[in-house]
Amino acid sequence: MSYTLGGGRIENTRSAENERCQLCTANLTHLTLFQREQHYDKHFSDEPKASSSTKPKPLRVDPPSESPSKCIWKDWRNHKGQDQFWHPAQSAKPPSNFTPGLIPLLKTHLKKSHAAGNTRRATLCYDRAVLVNRETWDAGWGCGYRNFMMACSSLMDQPFQPLYFPLLDDPIPPSVRNLQQWIEDAWKAGFDPEGKRELKKLVDTKKWIGTSDVQVAFTSRGIPSKLVDFDLKSSEKGAAILTDWVVEYFSHPSGAVDANKVVNDRRPKTINDALLGASAVTVTSRMPLILQHDGHSRTIVGYEVSKTGYVNLLMFDPSKLPSKRLRQTALELFASAPARHNAAPNTTNAVASSSSVKRPATALSLNNPTPLKRSRVDNQEGGSSRVEHADDDDEDDEVEIIHDSRDQNVPGRGKLFLGRDKKKAGAADTISTPDTLKFFRVDPKKLVRKKAYQILYFPMYDPLSDAEKHAARGMNVYGEKIS
Repeated sequence: MSYTLGGGRIENTRSAENERCQLCTANLTHLTLFQREQHYDKHFSDEPKASSSTKPKPLRVDPPSESPSKCIWKDWRNHKGQDQFWHPAQSAKPPSNFTPGLIPLLKTHLKKSHAAGNTRRATLCYDRAVLVNRETWDAGWGCGYRNFMMACSSLMDQPFQPLYFPLLDDPIPPSVRNLQQWIEDAWKAGFDPEGKRELKKLVDTKKWIGTSDVQVAFTSRGIPSKLVDFDLKSSEKGAAILTDWVVEYFSHPSGAVDANKVVNDRRPKTINDALLGASAVTVTSRMPLILQHDGHSRTIVGYEVSKTGYVNLLMFDPSKLPSKRLRQTALELFASAPARHNAAPNTTNAVASSSSVKRPATALSLNNPTPLKRSRVDNQEGGSSRVEHADDDDEDDEVEIIHDSRDQNVPGRGKLFLGRDKKKAGAADTISTPDTLKFFRVDPKKLVRKKAYQILYFPMYDPLSDAEKHAARGMNVYGEKIS
């Protein structure tokens, strides 16, 4: 299904007569739900090659069983052991569909690309962000859940708001099924009556969820977040309205993005203003962003300015599996990095060490002067969008948080010290820079194919008070619109 933005809601515009696989574009219209899931299972059973430049051939679909519905639900409920969650502060080995260490890997290859003259500058999110891929049992519908888990993995590991950890971990930690329970519990508590009417039931279903549903889950747990709608069709800037917003987001260590600044800034985009004084490749303290459009959702982990001046977004796509070589290299980088914190924070320590970031009066979406209706992309989520050593003066890997003269008073400013580690660069050298960057890049030409996007982001304010959570109940107000 395809959607357009109308009155804040992403609406269906594609005929049901043309349902295509979002991975290989095969026509799935004539297939049953069970056959479509078999089709996606075949995609995920074969490891994709990052260097492949051709579209895969449509896959043969086996005939359905005599009782496909019974088989589907049996498989769904028998995957309890595979519905796992992991964050970098845990000492346990990450599950096979969790890949930490990709941000340091990206940094290394972006610096090489810069040295080769192919990348002007690049900025990345929190360096311990984790890629979480879907598995065969949630292929075709699990992207929203996996992006939620990517956000939780960073939010529970980051040291800037330690109180987030107990809020996300108790009473039940994140996972695919647990998120369904989180949302239903939020409905029972009075949150999101519109979503409750539309979805009716989530637990033990394979229903798609959107960024608005994920925001409901975070709000019910006391985690501040903001939802932004982008209408590329109405904007004279096209895809630049989205990429400019992302650049602005990564230009500050925390806080909300000034949408008016993004919309009204008509200067030629050189990026030098936002990156004044920074090294060619910068790692920030910003959390990853969840990006949604019709049919799919992904996680933005940074951006790159190409040699021609275009802004490419860098994304973790839950539907794109890294090659074994890419994943192993990332795991080696993660294992060689100094421990940020050896154990998950507890409530007592969190209270003592919390670095408070106060919310402005308009921090909650419900206080937004131009509210939107909720938006949900509830169609099939199978789509996908489809580093040489740098001789620079940043050898000690001291990374400055980006700032400029207009942002001197933002709290939490400081430096993020990653330390020098020659072994990490050596591990990253074992894979190709072009192939590595291709796995993460999404250029403006691909972005402009969709006319409506939503971003869910975390300004890293203090946790919501009970009064603020109570005020959010029953509200159908979720964000702001940019066009």
